[in-house]
Amino acid sequence: MKNALITILAASTLVVGYVAATSKLRLNLQGLEGKTANVARGDLTLPINATGEVLPGYRVEIKAEASGEVIEVAQHAGDRVRAGDLLIRLQPDDERRNVNRSRLELALAKAKLEETKLRLAQSRTADIATAKAQVAQYAEQARLAQYRHEKIIALSPDQRNDEEVLQRETTYRSQIAQLEAARADLEKAELAIPRAEQLVKQAEASFESAQNNLGDAEKRLKKTDIIAPIDGIVADIRTQVGEVIQGGKTTLTGGTVLAVMLDLSKMIVRAEVDESDIGRVLDLAPPWAQPGHDASIDVPADLIAASTGLDHLPAITVESFRDVAFTGVIERIYPEPRTLSGVVTYLVDVVIVSDNRSLLLPGMRADVEFTSDHVENVLLCPNEAIREGPGGGLGVFVPKPNSPATERETEFRACKFGLNNGTYSQVVEGLDEGAAVYTKLPRKPSRDRD
Repeated sequence: MKNALITILAASTLVVGYVAATSKLRLNLQGLEGKTANVARGDLTLPINATGEVLPGYRVEIKAEASGEVIEVAQHAGDRVRAGDLLIRLQPDDERRNVNRSRLELALAKAKLEETKLRLAQSRTADIATAKAQVAQYAEQARLAQYRHEKIIALSPDQRNDEEVLQRETTYRSQIAQLEAARADLEKAELAIPRAEQLVKQAEASFESAQNNLGDAEKRLKKTDIIAPIDGIVADIRTQVGEVIQGGKTTLTGGTVLAVMLDLSKMIVRAEVDESDIGRVLDLAPPWAQPGHDASIDVPADLIAASTGLDHLPAITVESFRDVAFTGVIERIYPEPRTLSGVVTYLVDVVIVSDNRSLLLPGMRADVEFTSDHVENVLLCPNEAIREGPGGGLGVFVPKPNSPATERETEFRACKFGLNNGTYSQVVEGLDEGAAVYTKLPRKPSRDRD
């Protein structure tokens, strides 16, 4: 029994040693023989990579125009609403008092306007007529006094007395003075007309202002019901029942943001493209996205439909859905650069047009890949096989034809390469489809090395 166990252990040791030796020998042989890959046909894309943030097509911050206490919050974050749906309701008492006050001010302004119009009419008619009548009356009296004075002066000295002459002269001068005063009153009445017209204009302006104030007050009263301005999703509600709100019309800051709404029917990735790549992005962008494009070229209303006529749409990936591919269309390229820590970038808006865009949420970080160059059905060579040849040109090493496998001889083949995406290069000249190229050169036998 003991001899049998010894025999089994010895056999096991021999088997393990054989396996280990064989594996080591195989690894050594692989290292000696090198590593090859075949030239194959395929498509090659030269990408431009950028990062950005997913944004909603439209974001609106809702502020209250009215003032009052919050008495109802009808929606909450995440709710989908339609334009006109109630979001928040305020206590209307304060705004109702403002409406009543504005109505009283409007009534006073209207009465003032009617009064100034009456004064203007009086100035144009009665006052002018009265002044003209007085001028005519005093003119006749002055003419009569002048006649009597001249008549008594014409008498011989023995037919008149000095007292009567003085009396007639005094009467005449008095009538002349009254005539001059009447003429001054007429001029004053005529000058009063422009002043009355100005008062009417001022009263009209005050009346119009009071009308506007009443309209604003009535509008704010209606705005105590804060409604959704767009179809979309409620992103945030920033108030609660019992909070007192100051309207944006009565504060210097324009009021407090009560809610935020998002229109997620359109999703955008605002990508930051490096200045070294923006030129190629401009070349592949559609006409409507070009900065300073012709005014007759408008952004299509339906970019999803417009995308069907475009080639090589930007590819988008997000961290949350790494295995899901999204596609987009360049909508706009911003001409103003952004500089941060010496790095210059340009913003590019890419509208997501793929059917799965509803998976995305605002704020997600996104990677955008633009296709600047693309070739199809070309020969592709791994970049790790491309080396500098003895003459300095680029090429690859291939197994030497008709050489024994044990010799592991190679020869350099000069090539001409095209596009390079970092992993593969386009073979323009020098290689045929299926050709084996060394990605790792074999080791020469020891006698060759010696």
